[in-house]
Amino acid sequence: MKAIAILALASSAAAFAAGDIDLNETTAGLLRGPDRKLLTNAQVQAIHNDADVNRHCHWANGGYLETLKRGKYAASKFHNCFRTSDQIFAYVDELVKQNPTLLKREKISCTVRGKPIYAYKLTSGRSKKKSLYFQSLAHAREWIAGSSNLYALSSILDDIANGKKTAADKLNLYFVPIVNIDGYDISWTNGKRLQRKNANEVDLNRNWLQFTTNPKTKIPLTDETYPGPRPASEPETQGIAKWLHEKNSELSGWVDVHSVLGAILYPYGDTKDRIGNGDDEKFQRLGRNVAAAAGRNYRSQTAGSFGVAYGAFDDYLYRTYKKPVVTIEVAGRHFVAHV
Repeated sequence: MKAIAILALASSAAAFAAGDIDLNETTAGLLRGPDRKLLTNAQVQAIHNDADVNRHCHWANGGYLETLKRGKYAASKFHNCFRTSDQIFAYVDELVKQNPTLLKREKISCTVRGKPIYAYKLTSGRSKKKSLYFQSLAHAREWIAGSSNLYALSSILDDIANGKKTAADKLNLYFVPIVNIDGYDISWTNGKRLQRKNANEVDLNRNWLQFTTNPKTKIPLTDETYPGPRPASEPETQGIAKWLHEKNSELSGWVDVHSVLGAILYPYGDTKDRIGNGDDEKFQRLGRNVAAAAGRNYRSQTAGSFGVAYGAFDDYLYRTYKKPVVTIEVAGRHFVAHV
């Protein structure tokens, strides 16, 4: 899983760096897998036990901060388990401490509960170059998406330390490990492993400004894709949107990491209409390149081909800035997965 994820992320960065692109996700029912088959009682129990399983893993894989070494981050015991938000930020902050000229932390937003959302900027070589943005865990239960993002950052730092060429030679790379920190923390509590939304029970990947009209005018709060009382109602969305606007001249594209469809998705997600002006073909080429690097379990298609979804991150960014954006759906059978 890690190897596939890093290939997909690295391929995205390489494709953007190459400059050949100018420029809804659907989720399974709580008791069904992505193949729509009803889960067995054992599978349901595994979901409920997942946080405790990983807490036991933490006991067996502790002490990783004290043994972190440059050039060997991807081999750290940190990656042997899914980690809590506190562990994740302690780990990445240690990477910043060990690589002060390469990695910087900056606050880009905050959550409903007032927790800071951080981006980590990786800069290698000359600093005045375009940047690529990676975010994960907008949906709290998609733990493998966050671990893939962290593993990618660790691996790129290793390659730099070991004198290998990386996408960071041509682009600055921003990594946001956890967008939905409140929701992620909730997903570690008893009975809440499949928490998707934020602390206000809003789906952060449906809360962005919409450019097309959703025919469903009344979506209940209990709906898994509840978009909020209005577009950009949530502090997470507001802060990230403001920060991305301020960084617009620097950023050349965005990658949003999710799970578990095994797909590379690109605009549009809120309509099945074509973009036009040749951009459909450019997105198709970018999607194929990333999917090919990710492996045989990945396919490339428009987000809307899975079903129309309104207020998504990728549609907002493309329509606002006319730059490339893709969603990587890490492959899996369910949101509860092995590291």
